[in-house]
Amino acid sequence: MLPIAGGALIAGSLLYVAGMATSPPQDSMAAADYIEALARDEGRTTLSAMLLHYGNMALAWLAAPALVRGRRGRVATIVGALMSAVGLVTVTGFVLYDYWTAAIGRTLDPAAALALALYDSVGGNAAVGVVGILTLFGIVGPLVVYVGLARAGVTGWWLLAPAVAGIAASMAVAFSPLPHAGFALVGAVPTVVVGLRMIARRRAERPAA
Repeated sequence: MLPIAGGALIAGSLLYVAGMATSPPQDSMAAADYIEALARDEGRTTLSAMLLHYGNMALAWLAAPALVRGRRGRVATIVGALMSAVGLVTVTGFVLYDYWTAAIGRTLDPAAALALALYDSVGGNAAVGVVGILTLFGIVGPLVVYVGLARAGVTGWWLLAPAVAGIAASMAVAFSPLPHAGFALVGAVPTVVVGLRMIARRRAERPAA
C-alpha cells in the first residue's frame, strides 16, 4: 500500500498546483470581485475546483507513520498525519463552495446587494467558521509530519524550508493564479519527497519479503 500512498501524495500535490494555476483571476480580494471572477468563466472555475478538490483528497498522509521505525518522531508523525487528513479532506468539501459562489454571480449582479448578502450570509454561518478553522489543519498538519519524519531520521529538516516558504509567500502576496501556483509548487517539494520515500521503502523491503 505504501507505493499507492506515495503516488497519491505526489499526484495530489501536483493536482493542487494545477488547480491554483487554473484559478480564475480576480481584480481584488473584495467579495464582489471574487464572485465575479468565479462567474466569469464557468469552465475554468469548474476545472480549477475539480483539480483542487481531488488534489486535496490526500488521505495518503495517513500512511506517513509507516515510514517511522522507532519511537522517535512517531507521535509527531501520527498527529500530523491525522491533522493533514482531516484538514485536507475538509478543504475538498470547502472547494465545492466555489460552484455555489459562481452560481450567485451568474444569476445576480456580483456587485448587487443581494448577491453580496447571500455570500456574506453563508460565510458568516458559525458552522462555516468551524470548517474554516479545520482547513488550517491541512496547512499545519504536513509541517508536523515533516518534523516527525526528520526526528525519526526518515527525511532531513530541510523539508520544512520550502514548505514554510510556500505558505508564507502565498499569505504575503495578493492572489494571482500563476504566482500562487509557483508558491504551491515550492510547497509541494517536501510532499513529493515523502511520497518518494514511501515508494522507495516498499521497494527496499520487497527482497526480504
